[in-house]
Amino acid sequence: MNRLNRASINMLAGAGGYVVPMFVNLISIPLLLRGLGEAAFGLQSLVAVIIGYLTIMDMGLTWPIIKYLAEDRAKNDTESANRMLNTTLNLYGMIGIVGMVVIFLAAEWLARSVFKMPAELIPQATLVFRLASIGFLGSVGISWGQSLSMGLQRYEISGTVSVVSNVVGVGLGLVMVYAGYGVVSYVLVRVIVSLASGPAYWLLARRLLPTFRIKWRIDLATLQRIRGYVGYGAINRVVSSLVSRLDQTLIGIWLGVAAAGIYSVPFLVVNSLGYMISVMLGFIFPMASELQSLKEMDSLRDIFTRATLFVSSLAGMVFIPLFVLGDIFLALWVPSIAQQATSVLRLLTLASYMGVLCVCLTNSVVLGLGHMRQFTIYTTIRGIVLGALCLLLIRPFGLEGAGWALLLTVIVDGVYLFVALRNYLKISPLMLFRKSYLKPMTLSFVLGALFWLTRPWGHSWLGLVAIASVLELIYIFVGFRLGIFGDTEKRAVMGLYKVVIDKFIRPEKVSS
Repeated sequence: MNRLNRASINMLAGAGGYVVPMFVNLISIPLLLRGLGEAAFGLQSLVAVIIGYLTIMDMGLTWPIIKYLAEDRAKNDTESANRMLNTTLNLYGMIGIVGMVVIFLAAEWLARSVFKMPAELIPQATLVFRLASIGFLGSVGISWGQSLSMGLQRYEISGTVSVVSNVVGVGLGLVMVYAGYGVVSYVLVRVIVSLASGPAYWLLARRLLPTFRIKWRIDLATLQRIRGYVGYGAINRVVSSLVSRLDQTLIGIWLGVAAAGIYSVPFLVVNSLGYMISVMLGFIFPMASELQSLKEMDSLRDIFTRATLFVSSLAGMVFIPLFVLGDIFLALWVPSIAQQATSVLRLLTLASYMGVLCVCLTNSVVLGLGHMRQFTIYTTIRGIVLGALCLLLIRPFGLEGAGWALLLTVIVDGVYLFVALRNYLKISPLMLFRKSYLKPMTLSFVLGALFWLTRPWGHSWLGLVAIASVLELIYIFVGFRLGIFGDTEKRAVMGLYKVVIDKFIRPEKVSS
C-alpha cells in the first residue's frame, strides 16, 4: 500500500475513532445531567482529572514507542522492535500498579478535604475515587495499546477499540444510572470497559507482529535507547499533569463541584473537536520519524505544508460555526446550564481554534524528528504561563477566567510554531502563511459572517442542522474552487475508496 493510501486510511480511522466516541459523550451529557444532577455529574467529571494528574508517572513513554516502532519497522528490525515493546509494556505495568495504589489511598482525602463537596455526596465520592484508581490501571494499558497501533501506522486499530469501548461504556453506564444505581455504577462500568481495552489493542495487532512474544523483563539496552524521551518526558509529564487540568481543579476547589461540572461541558465540546483534528493528523508523527530515517526531509516539508493547509481549512469549518452559534447550540442541548456556559464556550472555542493552527502538526513533527528537549522546553514554558494565568484569573472571574487563561496562553503556541519552522523544518513562516493559512482563514471568516446572518433560522435543531449543512457544503465547494482542497485530497479520497473496495467489497477478486 502506498504512503498516500495509508495516510488516507489513518486520517479516516483517526477521525472515526474519535468522532464517534465524541458524539456518544456529547449525547450522554444532557442524559447524565438529568439522571445524576449537577453535583454528581461534576463528581464523575473529576475522575478524568484525578487520572490525568497521575499520567505524570508514565514519563512520556508514548512518544518513544511510536517513534522507534515506526523506525524499526521501516528498517525491518523486528528484534529491536520486540525488545522496545516488551520493555515499555513492563514499565507501563509497574506504573499502573503504583498509580492505582496512590489514588486508592488518597480517595477519602480527595473527597473530604480537597474538593468542595456536598456532605451527602462524600461517601459516594470516596468510592468513585477508589474506582478511579482501578481506572488508572486501565488507562495505562490503553496508552500502551494506542502507542502500539500508532507506531505500526495502523490507526484503524485504535479507532476500532476507541469506538467500541466508548459506545459500550457510555451505553451501559447510562442504563445503570437510569436503573437507579447512581454515579458509582456509571464510573464502575467505565472502569471495567477501560480494563478490557488494553488487551483488545494487542489482540487486534497480533497479526501485524507475528514474531512478538510478551516477556516479563526490561531490556537495559532499550532503556538506554529511550532515555532521552523518558528523561525529558518525565519533565514534560510533570508540567502537563500539573497544569492540564488545573483550570477544572481550581474551579472544583474554589467554586464547587457543580461549577466544575458546568465548565466541563463547553470544555469537553471544544477539547473534543480540537483533539479530533489532532488525531486525524497524528500519523504525521510516525511518518516524520520514518522520513527522517530515510533522509527524505524535502518530502516531509511538502507533507507539512499540505497538511497545514488541510488543518487550517478543517479548523475553520469546525470552530468558526461553534463560535457564532454556540449559545444556540447550548440552549438546545443543555438548557439548564446554557446561560452559565455560553461565554466560556466562546473563549475556549477561540483558544482552541488558534491553538490547533499553531501546534496540531508542529508537535507531531518536532517529536517525530527527535527534538524532545525543545518540545519539553515549550511545554514547560506553556505550562508555567497557563498555571499562572489560571491562578490569577479563575477566582476573580470564575469560569470566564479559565477561558481567558487558555486564550492568552496561545501566544506561547505562536512563538513555538515560529521557532519550529525556522530551526527544524527550515520553512519560511511567511511562505507557510501565504500557502497554507491565508486562503482557508479568509474563507473561514466569510463562513462565520454567513452563519451570523442566518442565526434567526437556527433556533431549533432542524434549523441549526439545516444551516450548518448548507453552509458547510458551500464552504467545501468554494474551497475546491479556490484550490484550498486540491489534487492531493482528491487522490487521497480515491485511494481510500480503492482500498475499501479491494479489502471489503471485492476481497475475493484481489486474492485471486
